[in-house]
Amino acid sequence: MDKLTPNQIKKQLGISYLGSCTTSPKLIKSLSRNVMTYGLYLAPHNISGYQVCPESCNCSPYCLHASGRNKLELRKNKGSGSIEQSRIKKTKYFFEHRAMFMHLLIHEIKQAIQKAAAESKELAVRLNCTSDINLEEFVFDGKNILQLFPQIQFYDYTKVPAHLPLTKKYANYDLTFSYSGENWELCEKLLNNGFRVSAVFEDKLPKQYRGYSVIDANKDDARYLDDTGIICGLTYKKVANDYATGKYNRPDTTFITKGASPLCTW
Repeated sequence: MDKLTPNQIKKQLGISYLGSCTTSPKLIKSLSRNVMTYGLYLAPHNISGYQVCPESCNCSPYCLHASGRNKLELRKNKGSGSIEQSRIKKTKYFFEHRAMFMHLLIHEIKQAIQKAAAESKELAVRLNCTSDINLEEFVFDGKNILQLFPQIQFYDYTKVPAHLPLTKKYANYDLTFSYSGENWELCEKLLNNGFRVSAVFEDKLPKQYRGYSVIDANKDDARYLDDTGIICGLTYKKVANDYATGKYNRPDTTFITKGASPLCTW
């Protein structure tokens, strides 16, 4: 690997940072639980050319990549904006220049550790804010990111069952499994065996879903602090694709549980 400094890598890549503790409105909410979160946002395969979410077949048009500030930017520009271009660069760099990507990522996490300590906060790291990559692929000098920072809490949401054993292998990794609308049998098995499951509801959260208690996971993102055996309820976040005709079009997808579902207890 070329001996580039983090600033030289950022200049070469044309970005200001890989991840951050202050750019996501959802991650900032975890400060209410005294958690400062370092988050990484990558770009989906249809715009980056690299598959970062292997189980995204029924949710890719509604990916959170196109929500929040990026949604506003995409709608305003009627196409790609600066946020999207930055995420594309980061994604390509991860797959094409892994060593330098990791060199910068490690540098930023070390900075985040210092920032959290200075503010008397616990630091958590979520590397899959808009992706679902196995963290054992984040490797530098023969060690993955979980091994490089064993004292730091990492967490993610996942739709990939093969990722779940990582939580047994690494004490500093937590996963919340995502209900796709089509994988309830597996979700129920996981709920009864020490995991929690996230589910997206259209506009409001029920008290129970399929007999399992639902908590409001919109309040913060620190899922690893939640109990297991529960549904982490999220309300659907509108994305740029929902406005393809110029006005909001209600998504037609199985991963959003409609408010009138008889499976909900209010």
